[in-house]
Amino acid sequence: MEIILMRMKGSFKSACILFVICFLICCGSKQGEVKAKFFSLEKILTIDTENDETAETGLTDIMHFDIDSEGKIFIANLKAKENHIFILNENGGLISAFGPNGQGPGELQTPKELAVSNQDEIFITDTGKVSVFDNTGKHIRDFRIDNEYHKIIPLNKDRFMAISVKLNEDLSQSFQVILCSSGMEELKILDSSKIKSFQKAAKVNSIPTLVYFETSDNHIYTGNTDEYEIRVFDFDGNLLRRIKKEDAAVSLSAKDKEEYEQQLQRYPPEIKEKFFIPDVFPPFKDIVSLGDERLFVQTYEKSNEGCYLYDIFSAEGEFSGRIELEGNQIKFKGDRVYCLRQKESGYKELVVYRMIRE
Repeated sequence: MEIILMRMKGSFKSACILFVICFLICCGSKQGEVKAKFFSLEKILTIDTENDETAETGLTDIMHFDIDSEGKIFIANLKAKENHIFILNENGGLISAFGPNGQGPGELQTPKELAVSNQDEIFITDTGKVSVFDNTGKHIRDFRIDNEYHKIIPLNKDRFMAISVKLNEDLSQSFQVILCSSGMEELKILDSSKIKSFQKAAKVNSIPTLVYFETSDNHIYTGNTDEYEIRVFDFDGNLLRRIKKEDAAVSLSAKDKEEYEQQLQRYPPEIKEKFFIPDVFPPFKDIVSLGDERLFVQTYEKSNEGCYLYDIFSAEGEFSGRIELEGNQIKFKGDRVYCLRQKESGYKELVVYRMIRE
């Protein structure tokens, strides 16, 4: 069954879908910015969980996704009634689903992360374990992990990357980006952040300081949203360089503040009053790599509704310009760009583009 909401054909497709994404190369002041062509994007399919035909397959939500070397798309659905992981072909057609509810071998409870290794093995971080499958959905093995691990990403056969969340004695939470061995022994902490306890602190920021990491063929990138600094490591955890940029603070709009206020409404008044909504966003939102070629740093700055501006850096860490992409999460794979966005209705859709280099 094809899970495709939109496929454009003929001249209308060429006229309406093909558009040019431009770098904004900085030349001094903002008024001196120069646009230079980098690549164009051609929309080729949309996987929309609001679509009735898609929902009938059981794919009602998209929490995590990744792509293998054959172009197959793997999607984790936390809301699934039966299997949690869906395999789609490169055209959006459903191949199969796997990872049934349960606690046994190959069974999943709450998939926290999904990642495809260079060997096309699918690693699913679940509560207290990682389940590994081949790219047909056949279960290979499980291995136990501490419950504090929330994200496990394979680097190679000897290394894993992990994010752990630890509760400290003062009730604060520590987030750590950790380089681990194949046996999940901690080798090195590459980055960290801390969230104060609302029970101890006078006031707690409702937009917490978090850590992110991204990997490419040969590098690890980490960032702490307390400042605009991206650290670049090799797979042994050796620091190679730091990427820094003076960021222009992005202020929260009245609509942004209203949305955060609505989120706080779910807490009792005595807890809600412990949080404050800041006037500005953190300096960045996420890190995405285009192999070892370029690094994209997602900012909170929007050019259009649902479209974020990304700062782009070369392999050497030099700032190259800016690009606009839609959605809250993007991935590059081969000549395709995958953008996950949430619609106004609350449903999610994964939009896939073909990247055409200029």
